[in-house]
Amino acid sequence: MCRALEPLGLVWIEEPLDAHDFEGHAVLASTFDTPIATGEMLTSTAEHAELIRAGGADVAQPDAPRIGGITRFLKVMALADHRNLQLAPHFAMEIHVHLAAAYAREPWVEHFEWLDPLFDEHLEIADGRMHLSPRPGLGASISDQVRACTVAEHEIRA
Repeated sequence: MCRALEPLGLVWIEEPLDAHDFEGHAVLASTFDTPIATGEMLTSTAEHAELIRAGGADVAQPDAPRIGGITRFLKVMALADHRNLQLAPHFAMEIHVHLAAAYAREPWVEHFEWLDPLFDEHLEIADGRMHLSPRPGLGASISDQVRACTVAEHEIRA
């Protein structure tokens, strides 16, 4: 299928195999001209390190919340940078736009308009680029709509 898609000039082919098939992704990445993007379903720095060591991705797609936060994401980002991989973080653009901005090569960042109601502020997108907010921290706060669906405290009784 990858060979059949090559004439279309795709930017990448995303997770063509099971996310944990690092060797299989490596075979595809070394065989085809279209870059292989994968990693969004991985849940740890160690899994990303194994994928990158195997040569299973041309485009790393870590997900900070899924792998344990910003510090672990930065570790994956350093591994990807060491191998000169492209970066396209998965989901959670309010977090990833800041992390991607620190990457050595221009990254990709996903955008989902349907998440806009979750936040009071919105990412500025102009000319195909996301712009970092000048606001403190991640630059976004959850909306009243989200607050209405959350619980400040919950007691668990044995």
